[in-house]
Amino acid sequence: MKKSIARISCFLVLLCLALMAWNHVFKIKHVDGIYDMTKFYDLDRDTVDVLILGSSHAFEDFNTGTLWDEHGMSSYVLGGSIQPMWNTYYYLKEALKTQSPGLIVLEGFCLTFSSEYSDDSRIIKNNYGLKWSPDKIESLKISAPEAQWPDFFLEYSQYHTRYGELSRSDFLKDQGNPFYATWKGFLCNMATKQCEAPDVTEVMDREDLHEKTEKYFRAILELARDRHIPIACVIAPYAKITEKDQKKYNQAAVIASEYDVPFLNCNLHLQDIGLDYTVDAADRAHLNYRGNRKFTEYVGQYLIEHFDIPDRRGMDRYQSWQESADYIRQMIADHELSQSPDATSMLQRAASSNYWLIVSIDGSCNPLDEPIRGYLKGLGIKDAEAKGLYLIADDKVTCHTGQKEGETYISTPAHDIYLKHEPDETGEYANTIVIDNETYAKVKNGINLVFYDSMTDTIAYHTGLSQKDGYTTLQ
Repeated sequence: MKKSIARISCFLVLLCLALMAWNHVFKIKHVDGIYDMTKFYDLDRDTVDVLILGSSHAFEDFNTGTLWDEHGMSSYVLGGSIQPMWNTYYYLKEALKTQSPGLIVLEGFCLTFSSEYSDDSRIIKNNYGLKWSPDKIESLKISAPEAQWPDFFLEYSQYHTRYGELSRSDFLKDQGNPFYATWKGFLCNMATKQCEAPDVTEVMDREDLHEKTEKYFRAILELARDRHIPIACVIAPYAKITEKDQKKYNQAAVIASEYDVPFLNCNLHLQDIGLDYTVDAADRAHLNYRGNRKFTEYVGQYLIEHFDIPDRRGMDRYQSWQESADYIRQMIADHELSQSPDATSMLQRAASSNYWLIVSIDGSCNPLDEPIRGYLKGLGIKDAEAKGLYLIADDKVTCHTGQKEGETYISTPAHDIYLKHEPDETGEYANTIVIDNETYAKVKNGINLVFYDSMTDTIAYHTGLSQKDGYTTLQ
């Protein structure tokens, strides 16, 4: 009898472990709404001084790295795409179980939300990151019609068929991306879309908020008041704002004033911020890496002037904020490198010690020709040889040259890099650069360059300079 009980107990334990592993792999891991909450739970208790809530206007526009670099703010952006006020309310309740922020910043784009429910995708994104609790149950109930409750309460029914969607990231810690190791909820949009600057400064009329939206907007303000936490409402600027939106913001500002809560609508301060929508917008709804910095600098200064926020720079407990800020800056540097207009600017931007550079001198390219000779010397290759293959990493140069076969293999958490110098079918020596089973070669006669960023573990840039045009144009 005892042996049977032991066997059954052992089986049940193994079954539970197997189901937990299955759930970890198959569960939905959307970055916004779900994964930002997952990483929020990983934070040390009471380390978030500034809690930023809202929709994608919050997590794409509030640059946590800039807030740290400029003011030493330990901020975290907790939100989901088109997150309605009722989900924001429950996100706030959940956040206050483990954190005691000195300031709550509510990004208010979804004060314009005028529907009773979101679409199914947003219901999932704005609920499934929460741990099971009475609050999560209430959040799900308010998010969907009662007839759909079974669909959303039984979460596995939403993701048990994800076999075809599974990728390497589903099995790895931090989804296999070092960015998420110290992530603070901010997603930096690198796109650029030229937009026209809207002008709603003359819109003075008001329009009522949707009843459900107003109810939970007030609930958020009241929860902050009851917990004695200062709160500020901020509207991030966006190029597709309408007069109807502005009328709702005017009404929301009146509601906020009832609670003595400041309401900063940055759509009315474009010149003060210095925004130029021809270069600072990612799309008509969000700011890009240039715009979010300008906006965050402006808002950060406003917050410092109106609230008591400590500077945590240099404190061991907040080292992850420094690491996150460093990573964000390096991501932007990678992007700017990839946008280099010419070889000179590319080499200037590539001076960072984080970059490993692969240089392949191919075909009939003569490394003694100018401007190639100068470029190679600037990269640290003084006596380059024709058809040479070079790896520059950590100020060291590894080379494969001449009539001698050579190869180098590098494995990183995200990439497999293979370099080969060997005779081709004609007996002439040639170079091969293979990264993740893909051959990297932009030009046949010239130099091929690959920049690997050792901090972000990404292939930051791949380009070539061709003999055909005198090595003047990045390919």
